[in-house]
Amino acid sequence: MSKIPSGLAKQQDIQRQKSINLVLRAIADLNAEGHHIRIKDLMEHTGLSRSIFGKPHIRQILVNKGICIDPALNDVPLKVSSKKASRISNLEKKLRQKEEYIQRLVDENSELKDECALLRGKLFLLMQQRI
Repeated sequence: MSKIPSGLAKQQDIQRQKSINLVLRAIADLNAEGHHIRIKDLMEHTGLSRSIFGKPHIRQILVNKGICIDPALNDVPLKVSSKKASRISNLEKKLRQKEEYIQRLVDENSELKDECALLRGKLFLLMQQRI
């Protein structure tokens, strides 16, 4: 692989440092105003796009300042909200009801098949008597 030209690398470092300074200044300003800082607020304050806040050098600042969670800490179990838990329990209840309904239909179907076989047998016997 070819290396990046030194002039381009220097320009990228300068731009990276500018964006870091801009984000740090925005965090300090929003903290001074007493805001709860979110990435959306930082986007409005700095004028930077959302994609900038996903870059590793900016992401590390956000993690250090406690604005977002470190993606390496995905081992933390997610809390299920009570709304989701009640929805899950309702869906499980509906599932049990549907399974019971299916079982009743299967039982009824087998009983009807048996009855149908008996009636076919009686019909056959009646047809034999007429001949």
